[in-house]
Amino acid sequence: LDEYKKITEQLSVSTENLKKVLSNNQLRGQFGEQVAEDLLKMAGFVPGETYTRQEGEGGSRPDFTIYFPDKTKINVDAKFPYSSLQKMTETDDTDLKTKHMKQFEIDVKEKIKQVTTREYINPEERTVDFVILFIPNEMIFSFIYDKMPHIWQDALEKKVVFAGPFSFTAILRMVKQAYDNFRIQENIYKIVGHVQSVEREFDKFTGEFDKVGIKIQQLQKQYSDVSTTR
Repeated sequence: LDEYKKITEQLSVSTENLKKVLSNNQLRGQFGEQVAEDLLKMAGFVPGETYTRQEGEGGSRPDFTIYFPDKTKINVDAKFPYSSLQKMTETDDTDLKTKHMKQFEIDVKEKIKQVTTREYINPEERTVDFVILFIPNEMIFSFIYDKMPHIWQDALEKKVVFAGPFSFTAILRMVKQAYDNFRIQENIYKIVGHVQSVEREFDKFTGEFDKVGIKIQQLQKQYSDVSTTR
């Protein structure tokens, strides 16, 4: 019982700390960025090579930029606004729940608007024609898809892809596979190049070897002539 008490106290502290993080806009943004970066690293992405992270605070810029092998970019925003949703779950007042739910919809729509600017989607700067809005909580991600289909459908029409931890991981694996396929293809091109080089050298060798055969025949004829004459 003492052990269970200690565990319960630790869980209570952890829950309270997480609650503080989620109730603070800045900390919540940092939490989302940390989760996204952890998933990037777990998928095998290397900072500064296969992805970059925005340095410094402020500015309407992507939190992360992921690169395809040809340097095409996928921009990711990890600052998802779910404070109103949290407030909705913390109250039993029906009117307040409705109010917070409406505010949550407004916040999400405003976020969608923010990430559809040229800083996020700009094919002229070699970005894909969509942006990923990362939701670092799978339950919130599922809640939006289940209870608010009009929100994510509107997002898709505006080229904004919602991604929870699971779907974000799937996207990262797809990009990583593109890298692996690119390396295989690049190695195949190198192998083909070496084979062609060997083929050219072998043709040269065959030509030179034929010349040696002709000289041997000439030498043999010359030996026969000299031997017969003697």
